[in-house]
Amino acid sequence: MCVKHILLTKCVLLVFCADDNPKILDKFAVLHIDSCGDVVEDVSEVTSSHVKLTETVFSPRAALMKIGIPVKIKCNMLIYKTNTAFLTLHVYLIPHDPGLGQEMDKRESSYGYKVIRKPHPEKYLKMNDCFILTTNLDHAEIYPETLKLRYESRNPNYFEVFIENPNRNFKLNLAVEKDLQSVWTCVIRKDEYQNTGHIRAVRSSSGATGQNTLTEDENVMDKLSSLVQKELTVTTVKEKLLEMLQCLSQEGFRELKWFLQDKSLIQADLPCIPLSKLEKADMLDVVDLIEQTYGQQAVEVTKMLFKKINRNDLVMLL
Repeated sequence: MCVKHILLTKCVLLVFCADDNPKILDKFAVLHIDSCGDVVEDVSEVTSSHVKLTETVFSPRAALMKIGIPVKIKCNMLIYKTNTAFLTLHVYLIPHDPGLGQEMDKRESSYGYKVIRKPHPEKYLKMNDCFILTTNLDHAEIYPETLKLRYESRNPNYFEVFIENPNRNFKLNLAVEKDLQSVWTCVIRKDEYQNTGHIRAVRSSSGATGQNTLTEDENVMDKLSSLVQKELTVTTVKEKLLEMLQCLSQEGFRELKWFLQDKSLIQADLPCIPLSKLEKADMLDVVDLIEQTYGQQAVEVTKMLFKKINRNDLVMLL
């Protein structure tokens, strides 16, 4: 079977040539993009020169959206819980694009992050509008303060929500910055973000065997509690690198990327990372590139980079 891509004005015609298939209609389909993402449509008629679609109306939203015209579109909210000691969420606002959603799931899952599924906004949102994310917890930290809705097929930005010890259900609310009109809300429940149940000390019931036994039980539970706490704070190399990069300022992150692509500044036996890969890379991309390029030496290379940008404090934490 061969596949030919014929570019048309608003779609891509996929021609599947399979001589052993007697149904000619099954050999053709039209792929185009509408307000709900990529759509593959069957054809109703095929001749030697053209195909006929059952539905001939194409939405202009995708084309307008990609050139930045502020049309209203259907959107998705994606939420991921990281593996840090305190609760940290990555909250994405993206156009409704199944392919982009799958890419974000794949990327965040590669760090061991957990997906928290929530309903998406019912209202259509306007491209290039700025949005703010809030919570009903007073001590929560959310960055950035605003996020612009763009079509970014490779590196969509996200809200980072940090809550030290929530210990209860809480709400997230998304609103348009200019008029504070709420467009989406959800409840994050305690059992959705907890890594494990709490270990509680066992107390003797009726028929306790005495003070010595109780003390021994308490010692055992204390040790188990310490082991669980240690397990909760253990992170992968990629997670640790990401946590350290997030401590950098924008200028510091730019300097680190500059050092990564300069062969004269990397150890002689190690490759540098091409500028073409680093130019538009965000922190998640840079962590992936460091891990893929340097493997087991990723931590040592990152320490060397931190020293070059005068961040010895981060060297001590790796």
